[in-house]
Amino acid sequence: MSCRFRCAEGMAMELLDNLIPALLSTVTSPVALGLILVGVVVGFTFGATPGLTATMGVALFIPLTFPLEADLAIGMMIALYCGSMAGGAIPAILINIPGTPSALITTIDGHPMARKGLAGRAYGWALVSSIVGGLVAWVFLVTLAPMLARLALKLGPAEYAATALLGMTIIASIVPGRLLKGALSVVIGVALSVVGLDQITGEGRWTFDTLALMRGIDIMPALIGLLVIPELMGSMFERNKGEKLPYTLKHMLPSFREWCGQAVNTVRSAIIGVVVGIVPALGGSVGSLIAYDQAKRSDKNRAEYGKGAPGGVVASEAANNGVTGGALIPLLTLGIPGDTVTAMLLGGLTIHGLQPGPRLFETSGPIVWEILGSVLIAMLMIAVVGLIGFRFFVRVLDVPRHLLVPALFVLAVVGTYSLANQWFDVVIMLALGVGGFLMTLAGIPVYPAVIGVILGPLLESETRRALVISGGEWSTFFTRPGAATILTIALLALVLPNLLSWIKRQRQSAPNPSARSTPNEN
Repeated sequence: MSCRFRCAEGMAMELLDNLIPALLSTVTSPVALGLILVGVVVGFTFGATPGLTATMGVALFIPLTFPLEADLAIGMMIALYCGSMAGGAIPAILINIPGTPSALITTIDGHPMARKGLAGRAYGWALVSSIVGGLVAWVFLVTLAPMLARLALKLGPAEYAATALLGMTIIASIVPGRLLKGALSVVIGVALSVVGLDQITGEGRWTFDTLALMRGIDIMPALIGLLVIPELMGSMFERNKGEKLPYTLKHMLPSFREWCGQAVNTVRSAIIGVVVGIVPALGGSVGSLIAYDQAKRSDKNRAEYGKGAPGGVVASEAANNGVTGGALIPLLTLGIPGDTVTAMLLGGLTIHGLQPGPRLFETSGPIVWEILGSVLIAMLMIAVVGLIGFRFFVRVLDVPRHLLVPALFVLAVVGTYSLANQWFDVVIMLALGVGGFLMTLAGIPVYPAVIGVILGPLLESETRRALVISGGEWSTFFTRPGAATILTIALLALVLPNLLSWIKRQRQSAPNPSARSTPNEN
């Protein structure tokens, strides 16, 4: 017991020794504070605009961070991420259109509250729960990430390859009822990742004798093409809908007594969001749905849910903001993005010379801790920006989409070109954008392809390294306990949901004995 206590005390002291200097460095830097503020404001703007997402915002702003140091650039990007999650509640409440996919569940109770003339109050609940959810996620981030990084350092190439395969498997398997389409999307992403010259043999792969393709497809043009362009193309065919409701800022924030009544719901929902965020590709929508369900089950006034219950808004917003911290944990410790935004952040980290993974804390510890400190400051700034800027952010809803979409398209093109001053990158980005849009029309999810592009090189390099170490024996993936365990989890993630779905269908199709007619005893 004393040994465990000393270990826990040592970890706490190490945490404080790293975190306090990072916070002081950020707080005393006007440039750092200014950039975090810019990120939060831009994030709120993107979140408050239906059709724009945090993914799009991070993608378009990464090229602007080139002159900045790594900690400043990534801190601003994460601030944008957090700000957009909080801002997504604004259109969800006012016009019943989620500003971000994660705010979809917020519309269930947020908009009915607005129809009752409580739009400002609904946003007050959303803002408070967003901040608390983000702070809970930050606590998990700064405590779990270093521990997981230490654990990951003990893994070998076989375990890394199995982990990459696990990430791909989870993403392919969570596509509801479309396992084959999810797997096909992953294969497309892996195929894109191997384009170029083989690093060992020097042979060209999928280059079609084109010199430009021999250097491969850079990750950022691929991410912008697959994630941003299809959204912009889809936005061109949508129209703003819904009615604008009046709102008042009086009594916007709940009282301390009212919040205490929702404290358990807030913290529980935030923890659910963190757990969901750690699992790649589940995202804020899934976290919000699970948290909403748990809040409704545990509330005495569950009949009010769907009619304007504050608990529904609290559960949704606390969960989707909890996902932000959870999604950063696998990104920093394993190099596996938890959602589309962290996929963009992965590209940003790489561009600034940081390699996410188990050695990130070891090789770039001070920078990482300054980034984590920036996340905390961003959460606190969200409170100020959300309170002051609410009346201004709602004006974003008035911007005509036919003007907004072309401007963002130009920014995507300029941003892609500025990455390496190569027009071929723009061609690749546009081609993948059209391909991603066609995939969307065909019902093939795009995000698994993004994960395939990101994890494909890791899977290939670590598999080769494991085979070299083992002398070409594939059995190394099954004889090593860590790799075997991860592969077993991957197999269960692939098979179990489909097996349960098959069992459910069999039960539904089975005849009901109670429905059979019985002889009339009379």
